[in-house]
Amino acid sequence: MQASVGAEPSARSGMDALLLRSLQNYVLDTFGSAKWQEVCCLADQPSRTYEPMLRYAPGLADRVGDIAARVLGRPVEAIWEDVGTYLVTNPDREGVRRLLRFGGVSFSDFLHSLEELPARAKLALPSLEAPEVILDEVGPDRFELRCRSHIRGIQRVLIGVVTAMADDYGALCLIETGAEDCITIAVLDTRHAMAKAFDLARPEG
Repeated sequence: MQASVGAEPSARSGMDALLLRSLQNYVLDTFGSAKWQEVCCLADQPSRTYEPMLRYAPGLADRVGDIAARVLGRPVEAIWEDVGTYLVTNPDREGVRRLLRFGGVSFSDFLHSLEELPARAKLALPSLEAPEVILDEVGPDRFELRCRSHIRGIQRVLIGVVTAMADDYGALCLIETGAEDCITIAVLDTRHAMAKAFDLARPEG
């Protein structure tokens, strides 16, 4: 298979590769192959597939994300948030949801586990160069979340993931972006809705 322009085999894979593959799957599943082909054409990417185990030029994920937003006629922030939601809610990506639900039995447990997420992601992809995730509890049921990465879109992906996980746990939250790339999370009701079924002992289905 021909590798995308700007990619090379690497002993270590980066977040650009992971986000590019996630964006690819999201656009293909949600908008169809014609839209994805248009994105790749405008991005000067002769291959239509991004491989998680390849290393891509830093910033390529943001550039392709910007082009996808233009092709789809939506803000790039909304595209990346939808990618984050897609990773959790798409039944074909159940492994991502399971990885996140192992963070704890409650939504607050999950939030506290986010700092461990890069290490847990390495269990699935040992070569991943994961970003640093920092969570501060600034008050009762109030949190500030930061993700240190060269990729601009990753903060919005994280917002999508946290939003989807709040729904998965049945929690009602107010999630906003603050200063200095800070995500603020206010947990308004931990039992707003029934949590979705999850069995720690075995995969579902």
